[in-house]
Amino acid sequence: MYSRIDLFVCLGYFIAVAAIGFLSARRQRASVSGYFRAGNQLPWYAIGFSIVAAGISSEQFVGEVGYAYKLGLPVANWEWLVLPALSILLWIFVPLYVRNRIATMPEYLERRFGGRARTLYACLTVASYVLVNFALVFYTGGFALEKMWGINRHAAVWLLALVTGAYTIYGGLAAVAWTGSFQCVLLLGGGLYVFFAGLQKIGWDWSAVLGSGQRAHLFTSADHEVPWTALVVLMLSTNVWYYATNQYINQRCLAARDEWHAKMGVLFSAALQILIPLATCFPGMIYRVLEPGLEKPDGAYPLVVAAVVPEGLRGLVVAAMISAIMSTISGLVNSTSTLVALDLVQRWKGRKWPEARLVRAGQLSGTAALLVGALLAPLVMKWENLFRYAQDIWAPMAAPVVVVFLAGALWPGARERGALLCLWMAVLSAPLVLAKAVLADAGIHFLPENLENAMVLAIAVALMAIVSMALFSSRLPLGGSIPGAAVAGALILSLAAWSPSASAMALLFASLGLVIPLLIARRAPAENLWDRSMLATAGDFRGWRSLWLWWGALAAVLLAIYIWLW
Repeated sequence: MYSRIDLFVCLGYFIAVAAIGFLSARRQRASVSGYFRAGNQLPWYAIGFSIVAAGISSEQFVGEVGYAYKLGLPVANWEWLVLPALSILLWIFVPLYVRNRIATMPEYLERRFGGRARTLYACLTVASYVLVNFALVFYTGGFALEKMWGINRHAAVWLLALVTGAYTIYGGLAAVAWTGSFQCVLLLGGGLYVFFAGLQKIGWDWSAVLGSGQRAHLFTSADHEVPWTALVVLMLSTNVWYYATNQYINQRCLAARDEWHAKMGVLFSAALQILIPLATCFPGMIYRVLEPGLEKPDGAYPLVVAAVVPEGLRGLVVAAMISAIMSTISGLVNSTSTLVALDLVQRWKGRKWPEARLVRAGQLSGTAALLVGALLAPLVMKWENLFRYAQDIWAPMAAPVVVVFLAGALWPGARERGALLCLWMAVLSAPLVLAKAVLADAGIHFLPENLENAMVLAIAVALMAIVSMALFSSRLPLGGSIPGAAVAGALILSLAAWSPSASAMALLFASLGLVIPLLIARRAPAENLWDRSMLATAGDFRGWRSLWLWWGALAAVLLAIYIWLW
């Protein structure tokens, strides 16, 4: 299926990306600022490319392509439905983080809610990286390389870990950002080539690609596997958590030359995001036209590459997929090392440590996370679809975290005990989802039918987090807050179990009804809180430098896509 020429092309890619990683970090790895924040020298284009490269990995090229083969166009929402989340990052959190000189997301929570919130969120984030992100990326990467060249998937996992870990642990964020920029260009180019080559193979029959029924529409009915209710959660919860509160993504913005470069990098990543479904979703839909009876959809991407890409060029396309894997691994390693070094080690034992020792602590923690993630990779084989593995874990976990960050940024009345309760809800949601999945495989179901769906469960968790934050931030004593939260939680779970559509509408109206008035009310500047002056940015001149101009253009393009493919 794949020739020696293809293999040599991929080996050349490994050499090139390792060289970029080692060379780009020569002057930045000795200090805390240099290793963890690239010396605050990243330009907007490196930030944008690196954000996209970090967000696209093997779960897209393997899992999302397979999911799109199975379900069609609704899967593209995972990439196109990002504008609300990126807008929240762009206009609320980037200026808040940059102007307050925040180094990590848990650090921001400490400034608003105290040290316990910082420690808890740092532990939650590191655990999610190691137990979900690393394992998923490694396994899907090994799965793809096994399908393409017959390499043992476990050997492939350790090859990816060795090469990526070497330059990332050596070079820090500078290596991550500049290799990510190179990798983003390659993964977009390779993915788009497969898309156009596939269309040519089927005679440019766009209607055949879209198919019929709910496969051909972005929004689906409430009884679909990806119902419109799930998209409400994706838009208001999972995507906001992923882009606005995630060290793995935001670390690039925190390393920008200034606030304008950070914001422009976010806008550039949003522009690139418009192209991503062409590379990670539509190839699966195209291969369904070529081969409609595929038994295991997760194998669709290697097969469509073999079917539409000629020998020699396959190596570049495979290198593009490997780029996606390596860029994600490198970002996870660097983010994990940053969180452990600055949020855990430095606060507990290393307050007086020299910078070189803190950097070494970060390097050791990144190495440990890499090894544990590789060892855990086979566990994700338990899920029918690899892309759903991540979504099932993330959706309920993300909702309370989003509530904490938005309340912290916009509501002066948010208090520590409300934030801690919401963070514990996020922590406990992961074992609940895992137990639900394991027991369901054994035929045991302990939740109502609708709540078995992780997205519906996430709606209920989000509503409970909103109520809990409000009650436990109020002046009510705990004796009054706890019964109120218990009653509200029971009512919310009953509503979600009875009607996911009604609960999704409740979440939509609650989110808009709370966030918009808080945005309007935030006029006076206050420490660690957002205010409307942050909508303006120094250096935001008319012409091509206007952030509002580019944001409006992106919004118009995405709105047109949704009107066309509604």
